Amino acid sequence: KCLAATQVTMVMLQRVRCIPTILAASLAGRACAVGTVSVSGPKARMFKNGGHPLVFEGAIKRTENVQVGEAVDVLDGAGELIGWGVWNPHSLYRVRMLVPAIERDQLEHRSISEIVRRRLQAAASRRAACCLPSESTTAYRLVNSEGDRLSGLTVDVFGSTAVAISSALWLELRREAVEVALLELAGIETVVWRRSDGRLRTDGWNPPEASGTAEGEADGVGGGGGGE
Repeated sequence: KCLAATQVTMVMLQRVRCIPTILAASLAGRACAVGTVSVSGPKARMFKNGGHPLVFEGAIKRTENVQVGEAVDVLDGAGELIGWGVWNPHSLYRVRMLVPAIERDQLEHRSISEIVRRRLQAAASRRAACCLPSESTTAYRLVNSEGDRLSGLTVDVFGSTAVAISSALWLELRREAVEVALLELAGIETVVWRRSDGRLRTDGWNPPEASGTAEGEADGVGGGGGGE
C-alpha cells in the first residue's frame, strides 16, 4: 500500500511540474518552438513591467533555440516571463521587446505579424484621440518606434500616404506584413518604404546587390499591395 501511494504521489508531482510548461506553450501559441533569452538577475529589473524595450548583450546570461529575426521569450533569473520580442545577434540591441508580460492580452501568441497589426491599430487610435488627422492637420507621426512598441519603425502620414522608415533587420524581414497592416488602417491608400541604411547595416542587414535602388531611395505600394 505504501509503495502504491508513493507511486501515485510521484505521478501527481510529475503532472504539477508539467503545468508551467503546458501553460507556457499555450501562451506562446505553439508547442515550445519559441526561443528564450535569460537576463541576469539584477539587470532583469530594467525590463520588467514594461520597462526598457531594448535588451543589450551585457544583460544576457544565456540563450536557447534563438533564431535571427524570430520571436523569443525574455526571462528573468528565476525563469519568469518578462516579455517577448525579436532576436538579433548582429545588433547592439540583442532583443527588441515588442510585448511586456504586463500586457496579458498580448501573450496568447508569438506572431510578430499579428503584433505589428495590433500595434499599428493602437497607434492610430491614440492619434485619433488627439484629433489626428483632422481637416486642418493631415501630416503627422503615426508611429514613433519604441514609443509605440515597434522598435526600429517610424511612420509619418501625409494625407493618404504613409511613409514607413525602417532601421531594424526584423522589419526588413517582414516588410510586406508591415505594409499590409498599414494599408488596413482607415485613410491609408499608399505606403512608401524607406530605409535608414546606416542603422540597418549596424543591425546586420545587407542591401540587395541587384535591387537597383540608391541609398535612401523609396519604394511605394498602393492599396492591395503584397501580403504575408
